[in-house]
Amino acid sequence: LSMTSTPPSVCTQEAVADMVFMVDGSWSIGTENFDQIRQFLYTLVDSFDISPDHVRVGLVQYSTIPLTEFKLNTFQTKKGILEYIKNLPYRGGGTNTGKGLDFMLNNHFVEAAGSRAEQNVPQIAVVITDGKSQDEVELHAEKLRNKRIILYAIGIKDADEDELKQIANRPHSQHVHSVSDFTALQGISQNIVQTLCTTVEEVKRQLLQMSQGKELQITEMGLIAHPEV
Repeated sequence: LSMTSTPPSVCTQEAVADMVFMVDGSWSIGTENFDQIRQFLYTLVDSFDISPDHVRVGLVQYSTIPLTEFKLNTFQTKKGILEYIKNLPYRGGGTNTGKGLDFMLNNHFVEAAGSRAEQNVPQIAVVITDGKSQDEVELHAEKLRNKRIILYAIGIKDADEDELKQIANRPHSQHVHSVSDFTALQGISQNIVQTLCTTVEEVKRQLLQMSQGKELQITEMGLIAHPEV
């Protein structure tokens, strides 16, 4: 599939989600490879219907310390996000993935940053890394999962497979993706989009069933005869 191809039909325009990408910006990536990450992010974001009412996107770049590139409520349009990604600075540093996960939870998946978790909007985090973290990862990932945030891990080249599994939700076959090098990222982009869309649709369906169940209960209660019964 070329980059100009339309996104898969599973991603309906009604898709609603809060999606934060957490990108490894450590020195081990290298400038040329960081270009591939920019391209990958661009393709992913371009595949969604982005607006304040549909899909919102946030971005964290992490290395020795994590940094907010933009929050879920920073941009109102897809165009603004794509322009930012094109010029995304490569920051360099070490690889503290655990610290990055904590930062994302406390600074991005919060109402003040544009999270709609309170409105039952699906919360999705996508971690992109090429190496092994210099700090503890699993406990930090667990904190996100406990908040019902769905975690995906995309490992490039020398990424540690066990660590990717510590980050991602189960089943790992669906939430962990690995590529042998940076140029292969583009090749899995449509697959990732499809997976993310399916997740959003599935969560929406579950929430709809729950709300319909509640409405049914209310209707049944309304049909019950007068209070004195």
